[in-house]
Amino acid sequence: MSEQIHTYLEEQLEAVVKTEDQTFKIIFQREKIKADHAAELELLKEIDSAIKRDIILTEDELSLVYQIPSNYLSFTELKTKDKRSRWIFASLLLKRVMRHPFSRLHVIVCPENIVVDESLMPNFLHYGVKESLPPYEKDSNKLWNELKATIAAAVDGKYTFHDYLKLHETIELSPVAADIMKADDETELSEVIRKNIKMLEDREKEYIRVPQKKWKITRYTALGLFIVLLPILAFSLYSLLFTQPKQAAFVNSQEHFLNKEYSEVVDQLSNYKIDQMPRVVQYELAHSYIINEALTEDQRDNVQNTIALHSDPLYYHYWIHIGRGSAKEALDIARSIEDRDLILFALLKYREEIKADESLSADEKQQEIKEIQSEIDEYVEEQKAQEEQEKSLLEEQSNSQLNDEAAKEEPKTEATPSNETKTEETPSNETKTEQPAEKKESAEENQN
Repeated sequence: MSEQIHTYLEEQLEAVVKTEDQTFKIIFQREKIKADHAAELELLKEIDSAIKRDIILTEDELSLVYQIPSNYLSFTELKTKDKRSRWIFASLLLKRVMRHPFSRLHVIVCPENIVVDESLMPNFLHYGVKESLPPYEKDSNKLWNELKATIAAAVDGKYTFHDYLKLHETIELSPVAADIMKADDETELSEVIRKNIKMLEDREKEYIRVPQKKWKITRYTALGLFIVLLPILAFSLYSLLFTQPKQAAFVNSQEHFLNKEYSEVVDQLSNYKIDQMPRVVQYELAHSYIINEALTEDQRDNVQNTIALHSDPLYYHYWIHIGRGSAKEALDIARSIEDRDLILFALLKYREEIKADESLSADEKQQEIKEIQSEIDEYVEEQKAQEEQEKSLLEEQSNSQLNDEAAKEEPKTEATPSNETKTEETPSNETKTEQPAEKKESAEENQN
């Protein structure tokens, strides 16, 4: 069973302390105290009239019951006050201890023995009574250390009262706590308290006090305006940081494109994704990459014929990915549009990228290149087969055309002899024409 932890007050009094709501109770064993009669303790009832004290004496125990006013604060509640209030409490506590008027009553200064009224005036619950209740005698040195530790716990609060009291020489204190614990007398401690109160007052002069209701209205109004304006502010910030530089890059890239400065176009647009660009900018960038690509003049002319402002944007995307060294993405696009020439070109580029990829091991590179090369060979074979098929088709068309022309020439050749026959028959007609003339001459001779 773990040993019960006792508070500082319980250790000093060798008694049991109980707290319940506004009731504070100290129970002494009669064999441990010197008081024999309740009359000896009547003096306690005359102190702090706001705190009602009842003395209950039985055969074995002496119980002191304190009824604390509901408007009084405990030491724990005091620590929730602002700094200036806690320093004022420290000043009042110092005066209360140093000007204690009763020589037969001895003070114990510790957090559990102090309550505070509305004016921050400290009130002690228990007093020792000379030759009746502990502490029986006044110990000035002990009382001074208790006072400093209590003040440090109230205004600094980094450590507990016990730490300030017992361990202040070994723990790392704040400057304020160090000044408090180094004070040797009332004057020095009072000066530390005064300086800190003045510093807080000077700081408060820099601020304007407003009623809490007005402050809440102002705060919630400002919060509402902030919520309303937040989207606008976010959009403005986004525009300033992203949209405006992006639009400027697009405009500059168009100027470079018109001046045929294609490398500058690529540089201007290097930080932007394809889907962030307008269609015309995609076209200009794709065209710039094509110009910079290592192609023959015939290849470049053929490619440029497929790239125009009315072309499918996927062609722009293809050449942008090729130019940016993203052959894998370009290959996917080429496959989606089913263009064999583009697929083959992307495969060749992808093979070069794999060769230059230092993140892959030699075996991985070899495997990747093997797969790519296999696909390249397949497309090359298909391309050759297609070319042979086209060549055969052209030959068939050529032969068919020649046959048609030959067929047209044959009828012309057969028609030529009939014309000659007609020519040969012509003399017979002439003979027929000459016969009447001969008859005419014969008739004339007979008449003569």
